[in-house]
Amino acid sequence: MKRIFKTILCFFILNTVNAQEQAIKLFRFGSFEQEKPAVELADGTRLGVSAFGEDYNENFFATDGLKRLQTWLTSNTDKCPRVPDGARLGSCVARPSKIIAIGLNYLEHIKEGPGKGTNTPPIPREPVIFLKSTTSLSGPNDEVLIPKNSQKTDWEVELAIIIGKKAAYVSEADALNYVAGYSLINDYSEREWQLQKDGGQWDKGKSSDTFAPLGPYLVLPETLENPQDLNLWLKVNGEMMQKANTKDMIYKVATLISYASQHMTLLPGDIIATGTPSGVGLGHNPPQYLKVGDVVELGIDKIGTQKQVIGSYVKNYLTPDEYKDYQAWVALGLGGLPHTVEGYQTVKTIGMMMKSGTDWNRVASYIGEVGDVSGLKNLPKRQGNKPVIAPFAVPHRQVDQHNTFAVRVLQTKVFDDQVANSNNHLIYKNSYLEIHNPSIFLKDSASGNPSIVSVSHAEIGHIHKIDGSMHLILSPSDTKEVIEKGWGELHGLAGANSKAAKTYMMIYSPRDENELAVTRQILEAAVKYASYVPKK
Repeated sequence: MKRIFKTILCFFILNTVNAQEQAIKLFRFGSFEQEKPAVELADGTRLGVSAFGEDYNENFFATDGLKRLQTWLTSNTDKCPRVPDGARLGSCVARPSKIIAIGLNYLEHIKEGPGKGTNTPPIPREPVIFLKSTTSLSGPNDEVLIPKNSQKTDWEVELAIIIGKKAAYVSEADALNYVAGYSLINDYSEREWQLQKDGGQWDKGKSSDTFAPLGPYLVLPETLENPQDLNLWLKVNGEMMQKANTKDMIYKVATLISYASQHMTLLPGDIIATGTPSGVGLGHNPPQYLKVGDVVELGIDKIGTQKQVIGSYVKNYLTPDEYKDYQAWVALGLGGLPHTVEGYQTVKTIGMMMKSGTDWNRVASYIGEVGDVSGLKNLPKRQGNKPVIAPFAVPHRQVDQHNTFAVRVLQTKVFDDQVANSNNHLIYKNSYLEIHNPSIFLKDSASGNPSIVSVSHAEIGHIHKIDGSMHLILSPSDTKEVIEKGWGELHGLAGANSKAAKTYMMIYSPRDENELAVTRQILEAAVKYASYVPKK
C-alpha cells in the first residue's frame, strides 16, 4: 500500500513540475541593452531570474537553457525578486545572430501588393527570404523612430519563431523540434527604401533602428499548442488595420524553418518573422504611412500585445528644445518641405527672413501702380482677437480659431463655385509653393495680370484643410484693406528675395457663415486681380 501511495505521490509531483515548466513565459526587462532575464508564471507573477546566471542568448538556448531554467525554478521561485510594475520590457531574447524575415506569405497581402489589380495574384513558388539587421531589435512597447529622411514608414504584424538549437538541412517533418518558442514581432518597413531604391533587395527598407519590436514574451511551444491557429491583429490610432489568422499562411512554420535551413545555418536564438497579412499602409488607396505621434497596437492570441508610439530619429540630431519645436512644426502638416532634419533646418533658416505680417506698409509703394486693382472697399471689421499664427514660414498656418467641419464644407464650395464659373477660366492644380495642397489657377497664364503672373505662376490661392485658413494673392490695395479690417495678414516671406508674390496673404479661417460671406468677397477680389489686364 505504501509503495502505491509513493508511486501516486511521485506521479503528482512530476505532473505539477511539468505543468509549471509548461506554463512559464520568458521576457526581459530593464534599460535598453542592459535588460535582465525574467519569467511570468501561470498565475501572472513576474519574477526576475538574474540569479540563474544567464541571459536569453545563443548560449542559453544552445545548452538546453530552457529545461535548465525550468528545473532551477522548481526550487528557487521563492527566492526570485518580483519585477517592478511599469518596468520597461526589452526584446524577449537577446540580440541574436540574425533576424530572418519572410515576405508575401499571406494571399490577401499579395493581392494588396504585387498582385494588386490582377485576377491571378503571383504566389511565390517558394518562400521569399530577406534579413533584418539585428540592430533593429527593440522592446515591444518602445518608441519607434521614423528614420532620417523617411517618408513611407509602414507596419506589419507577424508571428515570430525563436530557434532553440542549431539547424542545418532540417527536414520539414523534424522542423518543429528546433523551435524554442514563439513571439510577436512588428516588421516595420520603409517602403521607398524597400521597393523604389536601386539594388532590388529589401533589407535596407527593413533594418532601421527600432524596426523590430519583439515580445512581450517568448511562449513555449507546448503552451501555444498550434502555431497555425492564432489570431493576429494590428491597429493604428485605434483603427483596425490588420486582422487574420496564422492558418492563412501560404508557407507554414515547419516549412519556413526547413526551407531557411537549406540556405543558411540557423543558430539558437535566431528569429524568423513569418510574414504579414493584408492591411499594411502600402495597401491602402491612397497609401497610408505612419507619422510622428501615431499609436500602433498589435497582438497575437496566447502571446501578448505590443504598443508603440511613433517618434522621429530627428530627435537624435536636435536638442530637447529644438525637438519640441520640431514636433510643433510637424503637427502643422506638410507644406513645401519634408519632415526631415534638413527640412526643419531649412524652415528655421528662412524663418529668420520673415517680416511682420500685419505691416501693410510692406506693399504701400505698389498701391496705385499699373496692375493694381481695388476689388474690396468698406469690408466690415473682423470681430474678436487676431488668431495666433504658427512661427514657421513653411507651412504657414493658423494655430487657433479654426472653423468647424460644416463651415469648412461650405468654404470649399465657395472655391469650387469660382472654378465652376465658366467666365473665370480657372482650374485646380497643386499649389506652386505648397505642393500638397490643391489650388486655384488661371487656365492660361498668358491672359493674366502681367504685374503678378510671372511670380505667382498664375496661382490664385488655396484652403488649408488642417485649419481652414487660406493663402490668396491679392492686389496691393486689397491687401491694405484686408489687413486694416483684420481679415488676414501678409506671409512673412512675401515680396523681395522670395518665391512668394509680394502680396501673398494669409486669410484667416472663417468661423461662421457670416464670415464666409467675407471670404467669398476676398476670393472674388483675388480672382479679379489675377485676371486683370491693364488697357494699353
